[in-house]
Amino acid sequence: MEEREVSMILVDSREQQAPYITKRFAASGIDSEIVCFPTDTGTDYLISNTHGSCAVQRKVVCSEMISELDEIMYDILPRLKNYNPNPCILLEENFLITKDGYLANRNDHRETQMLAISYFGYLETMKKMGIDVVTTRDINQSIWWMIAMHGYLAKEHYPKHRKYFTVPEQATGMLCTVPTIGEVRAGKALKLSSIRGMCGMTVIEGLTMKQSEKLQNVLRYKG
Repeated sequence: MEEREVSMILVDSREQQAPYITKRFAASGIDSEIVCFPTDTGTDYLISNTHGSCAVQRKVVCSEMISELDEIMYDILPRLKNYNPNPCILLEENFLITKDGYLANRNDHRETQMLAISYFGYLETMKKMGIDVVTTRDINQSIWWMIAMHGYLAKEHYPKHRKYFTVPEQATGMLCTVPTIGEVRAGKALKLSSIRGMCGMTVIEGLTMKQSEKLQNVLRYKG
């Protein structure tokens, strides 16, 4: 399927919620169409506007992504990269992090076998492959992100990101994955300690007590 340089969002016909999604696009004034993308594209959505396009693969983390880790990494993402110069994976993070550092389904609290540190490491690996990683909470947030990206492409070209990050940047990014910890707060904490040094600390200087507890949920894992 050839990429269309038009103002439109194409939705793969195998998307179970395609009618609902296209209805939401229409309500926002965006033309959309349900099509059958060839499997060699690795694409669920193609967002196109005046200044280009991006191809998107959408996955729900629990348990869809977790059960397809190798397929995503070694099959789907390479196909997505070959199809479009701006490949993106859209992950709906429907999980909680247990006190032992494992991902658990947010709906039924069922614990998975995936450690939070493994999950975030997986995300970094995808980024180093040249894949843009976007995380949302659910399908409604994903729809709003696609609507926003469609609007962005009306004015600007798809943003290009660096594939590799320095160690301090990686540490800052890791801390920023913890709810309520922003870049400024993360920077203050990292001036006083390292990620390794934070492991097991009850109170981390530069963070609040609650933020320290949330961070330990990410850092702590079963031996």
